[in-house]
Amino acid sequence: MSTRHSFLSTTGLIRPSSTTFIPEDVLPSRHAQPCGTKRGRRTPKTKTGDEPPVHRARAGIIPLGPAFITGLAVLLSLLFILSISCAFLADEGAQPAFAALLDDVAANTPGIVLIGDDVDVDVDEPALTIRWSIIACGQAYVLPGSEGAHGSAGCGLPVMPLSIFVDGGRDPAATYDPTLFPYLNGSGQRNTIQNMFQFDDDHVLDVHEARLYPFDTYLLTSTLRAMSVPNNQSLPIQRLSTLSVTSSFVVSSGDAPTFVEGAQGMQAASRDLTMQVKRPAEARMYALLLFGASWMLAHATVALVAFSWTLQGVDKVLKHAAFAFLVVLLIPQLRGAMPDAPGFDGVLIDAIGFFPQMLTSAASVLMLIAMSVKRELQAIEGTQTVEERVKEVPAPLSMGLMKMRRGGASVDIGHMRNLSRTFSFSAT
Repeated sequence: MSTRHSFLSTTGLIRPSSTTFIPEDVLPSRHAQPCGTKRGRRTPKTKTGDEPPVHRARAGIIPLGPAFITGLAVLLSLLFILSISCAFLADEGAQPAFAALLDDVAANTPGIVLIGDDVDVDVDEPALTIRWSIIACGQAYVLPGSEGAHGSAGCGLPVMPLSIFVDGGRDPAATYDPTLFPYLNGSGQRNTIQNMFQFDDDHVLDVHEARLYPFDTYLLTSTLRAMSVPNNQSLPIQRLSTLSVTSSFVVSSGDAPTFVEGAQGMQAASRDLTMQVKRPAEARMYALLLFGASWMLAHATVALVAFSWTLQGVDKVLKHAAFAFLVVLLIPQLRGAMPDAPGFDGVLIDAIGFFPQMLTSAASVLMLIAMSVKRELQAIEGTQTVEERVKEVPAPLSMGLMKMRRGGASVDIGHMRNLSRTFSFSAT
């Protein structure tokens, strides 16, 4: 049974007797809201651009804002760049590379020293060029006013004219004359002109292991001897030393005293040099990382072919084909980015890397293109088949024609029934 309420009870002036008593302080307020006349609704406040965004706390923790995260990322990037840039700062207090060797020669075995200030390795030639500096150590051998060569106070320019012979040559590879060095005005100090006490020595490298890039190693042996020009007397070369690290190679050198027999059985002092040139560890690491990255990209193209085989649409297959084509363009760039890499001459890293990678990626691109063309043709054939089926379906009959057919069918059936009954009565 429904209960009808009066106007006073519906407006809240009189409570109906059937309802439970509720205290006044629990009842909702019937007064109009400050911002409107509807209960529970307030006119939203308009936000101005000056108000900062409010971040809600999660589990009592206020999350970091986007601006703070971006600023922190930029700060960490700058700190990283500054930290690795410290590698370019030279240690001013460091001792020169050949200072300890020259001090030892000056103290124990004074004489002539040849220092290889520069070693240039050209793998494509293949050739190696050493730039030698003619240095003398010991008070009896040093030209006055030229002390301090390579950071050694006991070494400087030779005091006597010299001729340097390389690898048994009859003509000297370099000549040295101390009388040609100019003096500085006022100080009397000798001005050391580099080309007057330095010379270049070219050699052909042993390339038996050149195919093993980046693990290629080159060997070089050479012999040098010094002759005093005034009396044509052989002078012993106390040391032969070269730089240990160049821009692309690590050089390990060793020397040993030898002699050659001259005319009338006279022995001339000489010194032999043995050098081993190989790639630094970081260059090998970078080359192998690029080699592995190229193979991973080639494998990715094969995976795209396998994934595309299970797909039904054409759009995704075309996207995979575009990515595989980018890999074909990227692999030669990675090959060229290897440190001091040789040309595409069929070295081992190309035989097991670059050429198979290019063939694999190109084959994947061709397969993806063929797959997309096949599916596009199948989609066209499917559309034509559907259109032919639609054409073969008969057009629906109109309502009038349907009624006429139904009426004709009913009359014909009734007529046949009447005929059957007539035949049955006549038979009886």
